[in-house]
Amino acid sequence: MKKRPSLRASRFPYLYEAFIWLMYVALYKYDYYLRFVPAMDVGHTVFPFRNILLYAIATSLYMILYYRWLAPMLFKRRWYWLFAVMVIVYFGYVSKLNYWTMSELFAAWNGQPLLDGTFESFRRLDSLRLRHLLSGWDLRILATDFVTFSSVFFVRYAFENEEKKHLLETDNLVLQLESLKAQLHPHFLFNTLNSLYGMSLTQSPDTPAFILKLSDMLRYVLYDCQQHKVPLEKDAEFLLNYLDMEKKRYPDAQIDFQVSINDGSIPIAPLLFISFVENSFKHGAHRINPDGFVRGSLTQAGHTLTFVVENDILEAGPPSHPYGGIGLENARKRLELYYPGRYELQAGGNGRIFTVTLRIQLND
Repeated sequence: MKKRPSLRASRFPYLYEAFIWLMYVALYKYDYYLRFVPAMDVGHTVFPFRNILLYAIATSLYMILYYRWLAPMLFKRRWYWLFAVMVIVYFGYVSKLNYWTMSELFAAWNGQPLLDGTFESFRRLDSLRLRHLLSGWDLRILATDFVTFSSVFFVRYAFENEEKKHLLETDNLVLQLESLKAQLHPHFLFNTLNSLYGMSLTQSPDTPAFILKLSDMLRYVLYDCQQHKVPLEKDAEFLLNYLDMEKKRYPDAQIDFQVSINDGSIPIAPLLFISFVENSFKHGAHRINPDGFVRGSLTQAGHTLTFVVENDILEAGPPSHPYGGIGLENARKRLELYYPGRYELQAGGNGRIFTVTLRIQLND
């Protein structure tokens, strides 16, 4: 089984989360609670009151449960109404319990004596708020907690959904490519066996050698082409082998194909050109006209790959064989899957010659 392509997760949600904790909790909330410290207590020997900073962080820890578990769970199930209800409950009552618990802890275990009065006032105020069911909230902090940490949740949620969408698109791409390859392989084999059959009818002494050549070609199709990309030189060699077989099958035809490659290691989609070549031989006039031709070229200049193939056309008009369009249709689909927006394909004739020209930009 093929390994699914890995998708590197974005670091932005984690960086954003850290930014919120630093800017909102460690700076804004710390400054907010620092205002409750009596002015006469503020001196250079005790500032910056590390316990006030710890208190700001401790009273915010309950938000981790909200934006990492509660909100994602409800949104994934699309329970939006329940989410609205749970937000009211969580921020209205869980927050009271959280602030009261932290105030009790810091009032009991405060390590800075100058802050004893401050934490004791926090404890009394939070105890009073806890007793009142429908009032007593610190709306300023509660609203900023909700808005700030909800933004963390929505950033995480949006990026997770984008990653899942990307994975689904990648999986769908792989499945489409495998389906197209599965159609291409028997189509290629069918046409190549036809070539060997033609050679056998003429009792060509080269038939055994070409059977071995076919074996090498099938090995390439069945094994090397299992990768999504192959070296350009391998695909060009495969194409030339196929043309050698057709030359043997039609010895009187004018078959010429030139390959000019500067860097054979450049990866390309496998078996991309064979469909166009097959159709040239299938529909060309060389089958009944000894002066018929099939000619073309494969040229690589930098990261631009140009493929051209042309053949003369039978005067009888377009063929009626029902299998003629499978290879061409697959080629078009594979081009769109592998090189969307990076290829130009022109195919058409002038009544005497049919030409296919394909240009591919191999890099972005």
